[in-house]
Amino acid sequence: MGADYNTAEKLKIAPERLRAACYLDLGHGIRDTTLVVSTGRSGSTWVAEVINHRRDHRLVFEPFRSDRVRRARAFKLGQYIDPADQAHPLARDVDALLAGRVRNWWTDRQNPKRIARRRIVKEIRITNLIPWIRARHPELRIVYVVRDPVAVARSWLELDWSDGLDDFLAQDELLACFDGISDHITAVAQRGDRFERLVLRWCLENAIPLRAQVSSDVHLVEYERLRDDPGPELEHLFAYLGTPGDGALEAVGRPSQTADFPRRGGRVEIDEARKRRARELLELFELGSRP
Repeated sequence: MGADYNTAEKLKIAPERLRAACYLDLGHGIRDTTLVVSTGRSGSTWVAEVINHRRDHRLVFEPFRSDRVRRARAFKLGQYIDPADQAHPLARDVDALLAGRVRNWWTDRQNPKRIARRRIVKEIRITNLIPWIRARHPELRIVYVVRDPVAVARSWLELDWSDGLDDFLAQDELLACFDGISDHITAVAQRGDRFERLVLRWCLENAIPLRAQVSSDVHLVEYERLRDDPGPELEHLFAYLGTPGDGALEAVGRPSQTADFPRRGGRVEIDEARKRRARELLELFELGSRP
């Protein structure tokens, strides 16, 4: 969906736009930001709302969406920057968006806090920037949410979302990170099976940060663990954040604001053959059985 609205739509959402614009962010320093990042349909909104269970943070919703946010127009899906390249032309825009220097109905529409000193930036398009961001901002708290790629692909199929894979395949700097398996990547993309293409996108979007996570100060939240056994996961999460987690358990049980998208693609079941193919793709990217 594009960024433009017709006159009737603009009038319909005018009150909501006005409400969303009524807040004051007293910080703007990256030290006051927690970045919650994932692939789409992996629970990043849910985790951001769990962290913000006291509703004491400004919530900045997906400021790197290029068709919604002017400052993000130059960003590509799955954008990768070498962590050593700290003079990259996009550096100033990344810094500004992470510091909350954006005022926009799209980014502010889910914000519950009118006067804030801290913020949560929730994003689904910059997983491959995690190593670069970590090198640039060691003080930034980064929460990286990962969900089973089969479940992610099924969700995308049910929502009938485009895989956006061609945007990933057009980035030479990103593909250079997978030079040894480039022929396999091309073959999967060309076969055209929607499920395989979605799992391939998941791999291209998560292999780099998953490998880097082992040696970086990034807190990994596995969606299934938080869902099935939230107690220990919340303890680890809030210890990393250095903030109180009292009351967060109740928030885990609440569906997020983005949980209920219409299933335009209908109910989808993934058979064992497709699950086996997903495992083969994970092994191709040296991800084993992760997540």
